[in-house]
Amino acid sequence: MYRINKSPVRKERKLLLRGGDSDTDDEADFEEALDACGYSKFHYWLLFVCGWANASDAIEILCISFVMPSAECDLELDSKRKGWISSIMFVGMMIGGYVWGALGDTLGRKQMLINALVVNAVAAIASTFAQEFFLFLFMRLLSGIGVGGSIPVVWSYFAEFQPASKRGGALSFLATFWMIGNITVAGLAWIVIPHHLGVEGDGFVYNSWRIFVVLSAIPSILVSVCLWFLPESPKFLLSKGKGDEALQILKKMYSINSGRPESTFPYTQLICEEVSPHIKQSKETSMKDILAETMANTSKLFSPRLIRVTTIMIIINFAIQFGYYGLWLFFPELFNKLENYYKDHPDDSVSVCEIVDIPTNTTGIPCSEREPPADQVFINSFIISLSAGPSNVWTIFHMDKLGRKFFLCLSMILSGGSAFFIYLVNSSIANLIVSCVFGAVSTMGFNSLDCLGIELFPTDVRGTAMAITLIFARLGAIVGTLVFGYLVETHCAIPILMVAGLLVGGGLMGILLPNTTKKPLL
Repeated sequence: MYRINKSPVRKERKLLLRGGDSDTDDEADFEEALDACGYSKFHYWLLFVCGWANASDAIEILCISFVMPSAECDLELDSKRKGWISSIMFVGMMIGGYVWGALGDTLGRKQMLINALVVNAVAAIASTFAQEFFLFLFMRLLSGIGVGGSIPVVWSYFAEFQPASKRGGALSFLATFWMIGNITVAGLAWIVIPHHLGVEGDGFVYNSWRIFVVLSAIPSILVSVCLWFLPESPKFLLSKGKGDEALQILKKMYSINSGRPESTFPYTQLICEEVSPHIKQSKETSMKDILAETMANTSKLFSPRLIRVTTIMIIINFAIQFGYYGLWLFFPELFNKLENYYKDHPDDSVSVCEIVDIPTNTTGIPCSEREPPADQVFINSFIISLSAGPSNVWTIFHMDKLGRKFFLCLSMILSGGSAFFIYLVNSSIANLIVSCVFGAVSTMGFNSLDCLGIELFPTDVRGTAMAITLIFARLGAIVGTLVFGYLVETHCAIPILMVAGLLVGGGLMGILLPNTTKKPLL
C-alpha cells in the first residue's frame, strides 16, 4: 500500500509493507532504519569483502612496478616504455571509471562491481601470455578498465551501508585494505619473482614475473564470487523507487547483526523522497535510457548546485595522484639502482638524482644471465607499505572526530614537504626513511579524500561523481608517471619539485570544501 503526502517543500512517499493504517511510530527515514540494524556481523563481513576488492585494485596497480625490472629484457623495456606501461593502466582506469561508475548509478552497484572485477582479472591473466611489448600494453589497458570501474563503485556500495556516526571510521578501515594490498603484492613479489619458475619453448617464455601477475589477479576473482552473496545497496534501491526491496535488505541486516527474526525489526515503513516515474528501473531498461540517464547524471555534476565542489575535487584528485603515483611506481626501480650502485661503490654517498643519472648497464646481457632484483628492493617496498599502518589507525579512530578536511590538508602539505626532501637525501637509508614518511602522510590524504568523494554528492550521482573526479585523478597519475619516465634520468629535480608544489597547492584547496563529518548521505 502506498500513501503520498504532498507539501510545498517536497513530496514524500511512505512505503507500507504491512496492511492496515499507518502508525507513525513504525515510520523511519533511511538513516534511522540503518541505525536500527545495529553494527555487527553483516558489516564486518561487508568490510572484509569490500576491503579485499579495494586491496585487489592496489595489488593490480602496484604489481607492475615489481614486474618492470624483471620484464626489462622480455619486453625490451627502456625508461620511456616503462613509463607507458605504468601509465596505460591509468588510461584504462579513466575509461572504466566513467563507464562502470555511471552504470553503477543506473543499473546498480553490486553487479557493476562484479563485472569490473572479472574484467580486471581476465585481462591481467591474459597479459601474462603476451610475448611482445604492444600486446602486453593492450592487455594492461583492458585490466585498467576493470580496476577503474571497481574503485568508484566499491566505495559507493560500501558507504551506503554505513550509519553516519560510523561512516568516517568505516571508510578509513576500508582504505586500510589498500595498505594490505601493498603489503600483499610486495610479499608476493619477493616470494615469486627472484626464483627461476615457469617454462620456455620456441619463441614462448612463461617465467616467474608472469606467474606473479597471475597470482596477483586471484583476489579479484575471489571477491567477485563473494559479492554474489551480498545484497544490493539499499540506499541505491531507494533512489530508484524500490523502497520495499530496500526495507527487506535492512531487515536482513538487522537479523544477521542481532540474531533476531526479521519480523522484530522496529520499522515497517521507510520515508523517502518521491521518485519520478522515468527514474524507476524496469527489467527492460533500454540502452538509450541508460545513456540518457548517464548523460543527465553527468550534467548534474556541473550544475550551479554542484559545480564548485566538483571543480575543487577534480583539482585535488589530480594533484594528489600526480604526486603519489609519480613517485610510488618508481620507488622499486630507484631502490634497485641504489642497491646495484652501492654494491659496486660501498664507500660512496650519492643522492637519488645522481643515481638515476647513471645508466643501468644491462644492454646486451642475455635474459638468462641477468640477476633478479636484489632482496633489499623487496624488503624496502615491504617496509614502505607497512609505514602506512599508523596513519590508517589514526584515521580509523579519529576521522569522525577531527574531520575529513583536517586530514586532507595536513596530509597533502606534509606529503609535499617529504617529496621535496627526497631530492636532498644522499644515502640508501635516508631514501627509505623519506619514502616511508611520504607513504605514511599520503595515506591520510587518500583516506579523507575517499570519504569526501562519497559524502559530497547525492546518491543518484555518487558513482558518476566519483568516476568523473577519478578521471582527473588518473590523468594526474598518467602525467606523473610519464613526467618521471621522461625526465627522471635527465632532469631529476624537475618532477620531484613538481610533486612537492602540486601536493601543497592541493592541500590548501581542501580548505574550500564543505564539512561532511557525521552528516547523513545526500
